[in-house]
Amino acid sequence: MKKNHLKNGSFWFMLLVATALCANSAMAAPLPGGTLDPTTITKYVQPLVIPPVMPKAVTQPAVTDAAGNPVPVPAAEYNIAVRQFKQQILPGGVWNTVNGRADAFPPTPIWSYGSASDDPVAVANYTAPAPLAAPGTPTFNYPALTVEATAYTANTVRWINDLKDPLTGNYRPHLLTGTVDQTLHWANPANSGCVNANQVPQTDCNTYNPTPYTGPVPIVTHVHGAHVNANSDGYPEAWWLPGANNIPAGYAKTGTLYTQYNVLTGQAQDAQQRDANGNITGTVQVDFDPVDGAAFYSYENTQPATTLWYHDHSLGITRLNVYAGPAGFWLLRGGANDVPAGTLPGPAPVLGEDPNFDPVVRAKIREIPVVIQDRSFNADGTLFYPNNRAFFDGFNGPYVGATDPVTGQQVSDINPIWNPEAFFNTMVVNGTTWPNLDVAPAKYRLRLLNGSNSRFINLSMFEVIKSKTDKKQIIQGKTKKTYNDKYGAELPFYQIGGDQGFLPQVVKIQTGMITALPGNGTLPAPALLPDPMQALLMAPAERADVIVDFSGLPDGTVIRMINTAPDAPFGGFPDIPADPATSGQVMEFTVNSVAVPVLPTDLTTASPLALTLPAEAANAKAVAQSRPLSLNEEESMQVCVQVSPTGAITTVATFPPHTLNIAAQCAALNAVPQAPKAALLGLIQNDPTQATPALPAGPLVGVPLMWKDPITENPQVGDTENWDFYNLTVDVHPIHMHLVRYQIQHRQLFDPLSPTFAPIGPQVPPLANELGYKDTVLSYPGEITRVKATFDLPGLYVWHCHIVEHEDNEMMRPFFVGAKPANFPVP
Repeated sequence: MKKNHLKNGSFWFMLLVATALCANSAMAAPLPGGTLDPTTITKYVQPLVIPPVMPKAVTQPAVTDAAGNPVPVPAAEYNIAVRQFKQQILPGGVWNTVNGRADAFPPTPIWSYGSASDDPVAVANYTAPAPLAAPGTPTFNYPALTVEATAYTANTVRWINDLKDPLTGNYRPHLLTGTVDQTLHWANPANSGCVNANQVPQTDCNTYNPTPYTGPVPIVTHVHGAHVNANSDGYPEAWWLPGANNIPAGYAKTGTLYTQYNVLTGQAQDAQQRDANGNITGTVQVDFDPVDGAAFYSYENTQPATTLWYHDHSLGITRLNVYAGPAGFWLLRGGANDVPAGTLPGPAPVLGEDPNFDPVVRAKIREIPVVIQDRSFNADGTLFYPNNRAFFDGFNGPYVGATDPVTGQQVSDINPIWNPEAFFNTMVVNGTTWPNLDVAPAKYRLRLLNGSNSRFINLSMFEVIKSKTDKKQIIQGKTKKTYNDKYGAELPFYQIGGDQGFLPQVVKIQTGMITALPGNGTLPAPALLPDPMQALLMAPAERADVIVDFSGLPDGTVIRMINTAPDAPFGGFPDIPADPATSGQVMEFTVNSVAVPVLPTDLTTASPLALTLPAEAANAKAVAQSRPLSLNEEESMQVCVQVSPTGAITTVATFPPHTLNIAAQCAALNAVPQAPKAALLGLIQNDPTQATPALPAGPLVGVPLMWKDPITENPQVGDTENWDFYNLTVDVHPIHMHLVRYQIQHRQLFDPLSPTFAPIGPQVPPLANELGYKDTVLSYPGEITRVKATFDLPGLYVWHCHIVEHEDNEMMRPFFVGAKPANFPVP
């Protein structure tokens, strides 16, 4: 969608324009962030890491009672732990032995998942990646190893929070020093300081404490896109701490709604039911798994073959935990809606193979999961993530926690550390910066995932015509060689699948054009995309299953994947592209038939033009109801600022909490409320206080709701509903719903200044590559986006924006499927 939607006159829109103007004047410059200049990182000298397959559990954790006697432990198919180690993400280290270079970038401390049976001391001293054939090589890697699952076959995972020092047993503070903002509504293991002083000590709340949290880190793992029971979904308040020996007294070791479930035995530890006074009612569920610092989850996998992924989902710190590394692919195969063997490019890695350091294995791989993320680094190799709000927009306070010296009242509602969105200057693909993959002149299947926090990516692939000349330039005070590479022909993507399985047809995508192929070998006329800039556009958390055809390309051909989405909040095209020298480049492919010869299987793979995909039929169930829902941005209710033409922000006044009509108070000072304070989800409702004879129920308004507000979405088990997302902001928001797989029905412009939010123009159907089933949808500014879903499992789930900085500050809401039990802890 073009960025021609209706806008309101909010300060945030003014700031966005100012930011865009500044970005335009600074094009071809990398984003700030970290002490490592991204232009000093040599590109395309590291091989693309291909994630190996996660091993299943051979043994179970050993647990003893106080007397030292063994305690029975339920068997899990996987025991997967989160631990800290190092990885050679930047050039150097192990890569010098592969490419013969002498790069000296240090390894990066990182968190990720791996087999819990690995020696924890070895993991702590480990630098990934390394040959798997070496005895004792850990399975820990960033991204994590791939879980290979079978559709409609359940598996069980014990997720273990092992973020502790293996020698002392003491917990590790957060890897991203100084970034955990306790003034958000967050997990709060300290179990104290909640803003609501009348509450008993509790977790999962916001506080007025502006100092960064340095205690043990909570995690809760969510398999994104899984059709799964509520107890295993990874609810944000179901977190748990590591089993460390120095957890401070009074700290809660689990979140308010910690749950577990074993599908093999039917044992469940449900969210405890409490009365209005916080007392537990009914039978208290017994913790059936004695492993400390863990949760036992079960996944039914009752959905067609597709590309899922797993990552942390802890309340208020998802952005930090995911940025620190813990995420991996969860691939579902088999069932009636998978393709017959040999139809698509393959093989993929299998259990026990090393696709990175075994050249025979690597040469045969034709199916590769690929996660693209933006990161920034410091000169010592550590990850950079901003530890103050000023990084985003220059606002220097006052922040939550500041008080009036006379009255003692809070003078600000702007969180001191949280950044509304965060963009970084280095592209990391499968855990290495700007890698290269040697490919055969054959077809490859890439399972693409945008794993960034806030960044949208707009991918296309072009042949690189290397310049024979280079020149020296002074860049940021340093003399560097710059090459005059030019782009030749574009190589298209053939998209075969999306978030939740195969598309109805193969879709050919190249810049400005999209073509749905009929599957009979003929090529229809291409349809223009909504904007000539758009190519394969992916929001955070979206997946695209694509075929790339390198057949017929001569040896030495270099194909570069580039990104032309902005280095800033995305509001739709047209927009200013990412810096072409850094975040505008992603990775390269080099045709090398010597290192990667053509295999017999390459010759039997069907042409993308002739593929028939096993997509599911559209959801034809009757709709029980449609829910009008709002996407909102929140301005400060206490802080007035002035914004210069360059975007500089100056605080001119603060007011006590609950000041009425803050906009008028600020306007009287020739100022505006500081924004954004947060992003929120909510309802579209009539405002009876503004009723008129023509509108007796009042005009329609967006009603923003907080995470802690009572549940407003309560579909019954088996109901099919339309959810209509009214985007009242200037950002595109990728909206993710847990549990369900939905289909996009249409998008339509509306007038937010109209008292009825009057629709404008026709209902626009989804693009060809948005057909089929999805779990993350792009909701554009000034538009109504309608999705249709069937809610077929009971329990508590969430829906949220997958810009995780938004998710961490109120842009997430619970929903409950079925009859909610009496005294349920979520109102």
